[in-house]
Amino acid sequence: MAIPPPDLRVLCRRLASTPVDDLPHICPLLVSHVLRCGEALSAVPETKAKDKSSETATLVHRLRTHITTLLTGKSASGRFAAVSLVKAVIDVGGWESLRASDAWIRGLISILGKPDPLVSKELCVITLTKIYSLLQGYQTLVREMATPTLPSFINAMLHIVKPPASSKAPKVSTSFIDIVAASLAKIVALYPTTTRPFNAQIRSAFKAYVAPTMSDAVTVPQGLKESARSLLVVLHYTAPKNGSSDEWVKGIKSYIKEAHATADQVFRAVRESWESTAGYRVDTVRTDGQPSGGGTEADSLPAWTGVTAGSERLTGLVGQLIEYLKVPTKAPVAVPVGEVLDLASRITLITLPKSSTGEDSIETNPAISRDEKAELWSVLPEVHMAILTLHTVLLRRLAANALPLATDILDQMVRVFTSGRHIPAIRETVYVLAKDLLEISGPGLLKLTVDSMAPVIQSTCQDILRATGHYDSPVKADSTSTTMNRNPNPKKPTAGKNGAGIMKPQAQSSGNADAYLTSSSTSSSADPATNPFFAAALSLLPLFLSRLPQRQLSPEARGLVDRTAILSSSKQAMLASVLNPYKDTRGRYYPTILPFLVRQFPADQEVEVLRTNLMRLGAGVSQQVATSWDPAEDIDDLVAAAAGNKDEDNEDEEMADADEADADKEADAQLAAEDQNQKNKAAATAKGVWGAAAGKNAAEEGGSKPNPFATAPIDTPESRAARAPTKKRKVEDEAANPPKRVTRSSRRKTLEVEEEASVVTTTAEIVEEVATPAEAPARAPAKPIVAVMEQKEGEDDGDDSDSGESVQIDMSLEDSEGEEDEE
Repeated sequence: MAIPPPDLRVLCRRLASTPVDDLPHICPLLVSHVLRCGEALSAVPETKAKDKSSETATLVHRLRTHITTLLTGKSASGRFAAVSLVKAVIDVGGWESLRASDAWIRGLISILGKPDPLVSKELCVITLTKIYSLLQGYQTLVREMATPTLPSFINAMLHIVKPPASSKAPKVSTSFIDIVAASLAKIVALYPTTTRPFNAQIRSAFKAYVAPTMSDAVTVPQGLKESARSLLVVLHYTAPKNGSSDEWVKGIKSYIKEAHATADQVFRAVRESWESTAGYRVDTVRTDGQPSGGGTEADSLPAWTGVTAGSERLTGLVGQLIEYLKVPTKAPVAVPVGEVLDLASRITLITLPKSSTGEDSIETNPAISRDEKAELWSVLPEVHMAILTLHTVLLRRLAANALPLATDILDQMVRVFTSGRHIPAIRETVYVLAKDLLEISGPGLLKLTVDSMAPVIQSTCQDILRATGHYDSPVKADSTSTTMNRNPNPKKPTAGKNGAGIMKPQAQSSGNADAYLTSSSTSSSADPATNPFFAAALSLLPLFLSRLPQRQLSPEARGLVDRTAILSSSKQAMLASVLNPYKDTRGRYYPTILPFLVRQFPADQEVEVLRTNLMRLGAGVSQQVATSWDPAEDIDDLVAAAAGNKDEDNEDEEMADADEADADKEADAQLAAEDQNQKNKAAATAKGVWGAAAGKNAAEEGGSKPNPFATAPIDTPESRAARAPTKKRKVEDEAANPPKRVTRSSRRKTLEVEEEASVVTTTAEIVEEVATPAEAPARAPAKPIVAVMEQKEGEDDGDDSDSGESVQIDMSLEDSEGEEDEE
C-alpha cells in the first residue's frame, strides 16, 4: 500500500484534538475527509505489513476506535458525530467496514432507547437500515450480525412510533414515523422470516396512516401516507411457505370491500344506477344524522364522521389499491381486475351536475339535505382523480395485457373529464392517463371512440396554447366593453380563434383596463421542467398524431393539433404530423407542415434526416392535395373553408355535368357523321360504284392516283337482288349492336375510327367511359328491295353533307355517264 492519504491523518488528528461538544459543528468537514479515504478504509490488511502499509492500517484502526468511543460515550453531541461518521464509513468502506461494524450496530440500537434528540435517532434508523441492506448480500455476516440484532432494532422502532394508550396522537413527529415506515418496508422485504413475528404489531402501528381523515387527531403528510401504505403491502412477504400470493390477493380484496362500504355512506345523497358485476350488494344506509364509518376494532380503520371525512377515507383506500399495484410482489399474483373496475365504474358513474340544470341532471335522495349534497359535489373531484390515478397505475402494471380493459377505462376517463374539465388537476390527471391509453390501444380505436375524445384533444391544445401565450383567454374577452361584442345574439356563444364557444358579455358599467395589456410572463409557464401540467399536455400532443388512426380524426381536430404543434414549437408533435399525413374522406392529402419544422429546427439531426429522405422520395407525391387547408389558419377559418369547399365541390360538379353534356353533343355529332357515311355508302352501292370506290381506295393505299381506265361493273337488277341480303344483314347487325356512348375524362385519349373509305383520328377528352347502349331504333315494315334502293337514291340526291367528299365526286361522274348513255 502506498503512502496513507492525508485526509485520513487530518481526520484522526481532528477527532483527537477537538472537544466533544464541538464535533457536531465540524461534522460536514469530518464526513468529507472520510469520503476521500475510501481506498484506505476498504483495503484488506496485509499479513506482512511494510512500513507505509502498517502506518495506514494504524490510522484506520485509530479512526474506528475514535468512532466506537464516541458512540458509547455519555455525550449526546459525541454520539451524534459518531453516527454521522459511521454512516460515511459504511458508504465507502465496503466489506472490510461491514465486517468490523458489529459493535457499531449494537451502539446504534442502544441510542434509540436513550433520550437523545430526535434527529440523532432519525440518523440512527437511516444508518442501521443501510447496514442491514448491505449485509443481506453476505450470508455469513447475516448469520453473525443481522439475525441476532434485527429483532432488537424492530422493537426499538415500534416502541418509539406507538402512540400512548391515553391519546391517539403519536409521541414523535410524523417525519420520524415516515422514516421508520420506509425503513421497515425495506427490512421486511429483505428479511421476511426474521420480521414475521412482528407482522401484527406493524399493521396495528401504521394502519391509522393509510387513509387518514379530518376526524383524526393528527394531520398526516402525503409522504407518511405513501410509506405506511407500502409497508402494509410488503407484509405479505412474511406469509409462511408459498402463501404470499394468497395473502396479497386477500389484502387487496379487503380494501376494495372497505371502499364499497365507505362509498355506501358517502354517496347516500344520490340514487345510484350502478349494478355490481362482482357480486357486491349495497347495504341499506340510514338517512338520519351524518354519514360515518370505521371503528375501534383491531382490524378496523379509525372512525370518521361527515361527507368530507368520508371522501378522504375513500380516497385513501383507493390510494392503498394503487400501492398494491405499484409495489413489487414476492411471487406472481392474480390481480382482481374485475373487482377493481367494478369499484371504479361505481365511482365514475356519479358525476358533477351540469351548471345549466343543476341537481336536476342527477337523481338524488330527497331525504338528504341540500347542504350534504353540495358538500358531496365539492369533494367528488378528489375521488375522481384518485380513480384516474388507479387506472394509470393499472395500465402500467399490466402493460400490453391491459388492452381488453382500454375501452372501459377510456369511457370512464371521458365521463369524468366531461364533468370536471374546468378543474386543472383533473385535466392533468386525464392527460397522463390518456397518454398511457393511446400508447397501448390507440391504433385500434374505433371512430365513435375517437370522436368521444374530441373534448380531450381540444382541451389539450388550449392548455398548451395558453401556456405558450397563443391563446385568447376568456377573462380578457369578458373584460372588454360592449363595443367589442360583435355577436348580434348575446344568448349564443361566439366562436373565438380557438374554435371554443365563449360567451360575450352584455353591457357593462366598467371594464378592466389591464386586460388590454399583453402579458410577457409566459416563458416560465411554458417550461416542462417547472410546470408538470404543461409537461403532461405537451407529452400527450404527439400521440394524437402518431397513435390515433388519422382517418378517424375530423379535419378540424387535425388542423387544431397541427396548429398547436407549430405554435408551441413541439418537435415531437411536428415530426409525428409529417410522418402521419392526413387524408380526408375524398382521398386528398392535406399539406404537410414540414416547412415549419425545418424553419424552427434547422440544425436538428432528426429533422435533417427526415427532410433529405422526403426530398429523395419526392415530397410532392403525385396525388391530389387539398389546397384549401392550412395548419396555421385559425380554427374558424378552417370551419369556413370547409363550408366553402362544399360550395366549390357543387360548382365543380355542375361544371363537370356541363362538360359531360358537351361531350355528349360531340359524340352525337360523331355518330351522325358515321350514319351519313353509311348512307353515302348505301347510295354508292345503289348507283353501282363499288368497283370505282374500291379502285380509289386501293390507289390511295398504294400512294397512286385511281386508274381512269378501270371498267365499272354494270348495275343490273340481278346484281341488286344479289347484294340485297348482304345489306339487310348489315342493317340488322347495326340495330342489334348500337354504338357506345363516349363521355369526357381527366386524361387525353386517342380514338381511331376506322371507316371503309378512310381513317379518321379523333382526340377527345374523357372523364369517364360509360358503355351505355343506345336505344335500338324501331324497325319499319319491310318493303320491296327495289323500293328500298330507290328511296336511298332519292335521299342521296338531296344530301349536301361534306362527310364523304370522295364518294360525291365519284357519284357525279357516274351520274354524267348515266345521262350520256340515256342520250
